[in-house]
Amino acid sequence: MTIDFDRIKGIALRGIRRATVFLGLGVNAARNESITEYDLAETRIKLLPLKVSAQELKDMKQNFEKWIIWNSLRELIESFGIFLDAINQSCLLFATSKGRVSSKDADKRGPDFERQGVEGKLRTLRERFNITTKSENYFASINQARNCITHRQGRVGKEDLKGNDSFTPTWRAFDIIIQTPDGAEVSLQAPMPEGGIYLKDGGTVGLKVLERLREYKLGDIIEFTPMDINEICFLVNQVSSEIIVSTINYAKELGIKITEKNLPES
Repeated sequence: MTIDFDRIKGIALRGIRRATVFLGLGVNAARNESITEYDLAETRIKLLPLKVSAQELKDMKQNFEKWIIWNSLRELIESFGIFLDAINQSCLLFATSKGRVSSKDADKRGPDFERQGVEGKLRTLRERFNITTKSENYFASINQARNCITHRQGRVGKEDLKGNDSFTPTWRAFDIIIQTPDGAEVSLQAPMPEGGIYLKDGGTVGLKVLERLREYKLGDIIEFTPMDINEICFLVNQVSSEIIVSTINYAKELGIKITEKNLPES
């Protein structure tokens, strides 16, 4: 039995790349004032007027940008879910080869696992195989945001609130800061003011870890910025690496030999 962990990690990385590239292409197009053509020449049936007012075009492009941002999040989280499916399948193979799980149970657990959301998949991996990440808690709200976008066109419903007064997607992020001699912190995150930032007494550049969140009430429309998606991509990248390491440790605990290329063999 050979498991290629680089290939499994590649599933998550591909989702990150696709989300990042599509986000950039889409948002840049939405914000480019010279791009005004929305009619496809090869379509035979025209469902929209060929010309609209300037305000209508502006509204269309704003909604297109929102749609691109939403779908970048969906691409990211759904790809991460497929990555977790591959991790679960690997762990089931390890456990079956060592008699920890029967083949019959393994055949059932695979499809059951795939039907869960990413927060459920992370919980199941932790409970069954001790596959852990320090950031598991963020994915319940992030996946719920994906569900809201997919099933309710981004409008927050009672399903999203889960009995609370508000819905707060939360993730770990980083701010680049300058700490001035008097103890103040100045953020260097975009957007920067025109002309940059001038600090008379200078300061020390550093990285600050923080939790980012967005709060929504019942009926609100979920809004994410391109920077939000970029930060969540970075979070998924970190978590994927942690899960790979944890999975290798699980294989070692079962007595499975690990080669120099991190290819577990039995």
